[in-house]
Amino acid sequence: MPTSFQFFKQEVRDYIVDNVDINKKILDIGPGVGTYSDLLKNYGYYMDCVEIYEPYVVNYQLDKKYNNVFIQSVVGFHFDYYEFIIMGDVLEHLSVEDAQSIIKKIVTSGKQCLVAVPYLMEQGEHEGNVHETHLQPDLSPAVMETRYPELQLLYANQYYGYYVNKKQKHKKAYLLYADESYADLVQVCVESIRKFSEIPILVYMLNSDKKIEDTETIRWDCDVKHLKQRADYIDRSNKSIYKLLIQRPLITKHALENYAETIAYVDSDSVASPHVDNIFTFYNEESSHPYFTEGIYEYLMVNGRGGAESRADLSTTLEAPACELFNINQYVRNRYRQTGYYVAGQNTIEFLDEWYWMCNHPKVLKNHNYYAPFHEETILQALLYKRMTFSGLPYCYINGLHKDLEFTGHDNLIGPWIKVPSHKEHLLFYHGEKNIEKIKEFIETL
Repeated sequence: MPTSFQFFKQEVRDYIVDNVDINKKILDIGPGVGTYSDLLKNYGYYMDCVEIYEPYVVNYQLDKKYNNVFIQSVVGFHFDYYEFIIMGDVLEHLSVEDAQSIIKKIVTSGKQCLVAVPYLMEQGEHEGNVHETHLQPDLSPAVMETRYPELQLLYANQYYGYYVNKKQKHKKAYLLYADESYADLVQVCVESIRKFSEIPILVYMLNSDKKIEDTETIRWDCDVKHLKQRADYIDRSNKSIYKLLIQRPLITKHALENYAETIAYVDSDSVASPHVDNIFTFYNEESSHPYFTEGIYEYLMVNGRGGAESRADLSTTLEAPACELFNINQYVRNRYRQTGYYVAGQNTIEFLDEWYWMCNHPKVLKNHNYYAPFHEETILQALLYKRMTFSGLPYCYINGLHKDLEFTGHDNLIGPWIKVPSHKEHLLFYHGEKNIEKIKEFIETL
């Protein structure tokens, strides 16, 4: 049929406008009555079409809707000139072999595509047009998944489905997230990483469409109040801050499932060193848990709480309430691990799920100051004890923008919360500075 189901047409229009640059050339295969030209042409896109049945060109005035009309079969057509290919109600008219060949050709050449198909629909010749016959009347979500693995579902109901290119994951990527109050800080952190690394950078912006240059920026919608302005130090008593920070495991999971095989999480108030890419070399990709950086201190304290007199009595540690809540033996504890820098891979999804679940336990949410005084980091310690997990990154950063450091072969505490990593190659980040001008000046010295 020259027409198609009207399901999701407005959503698809919005998808194309949001994801296809106005300067990209579009090819509409099998335009029928010119549905996609009607949806998009007013936005200024350059659009050609390929139509196998010449009477449609005249009947539906396709020459007035498209820049060029090619009257021929799509089989054997050369797509080199185009960056975005639309195949609306076309796949089912092709043989499996031809359709698979065309989809593979489009995807492997790096072009974007939009494919729309009706599900489980028999159809023969229509008004003398033998090309209207469905050669794949068995298409369904399950069949599409196995027959066309290069595509992923975008929108669907029981009658109709829209598909786009399946995202190809990066082998490695850096990961940052923030709300708009930290956007300028994230930008300079990205600039510092880019000075020394070509690895892709993912930035999740909370409840914001703001884009960070030189990154793949993802909007992340969540129940977190926007911070009007950032502070020099985290207010750990603030429930909104807690809810912001516990997005960390969930965002990490989303990045691993959709964008990269392995990710390195980086706090947004960081400046990368020339050795930044070493963070991936410390990680075992077969690990079932992320590798977190070693902490500065073995025990933390906040508001007069925390610490321990000895290993024989750990009842006063900050982690004790969480360990009691989750029935975890903290006496197995090893080195304290921090969440400002870590590497996670595909085998860590279950760990991330449990971490997020523990952070959202009703009792923890009701009184995070008691159960999670250092937020997601306190809960992490309990989970590491539960899983008897002790491997991780070496100590890999220093607080502050320090120059002319001496590396002694062992981690060296030179002041309160200021520790120098053991080796120069272990110093991956300078952490904590929030003055943009100071950061930019320091980056230039690196």
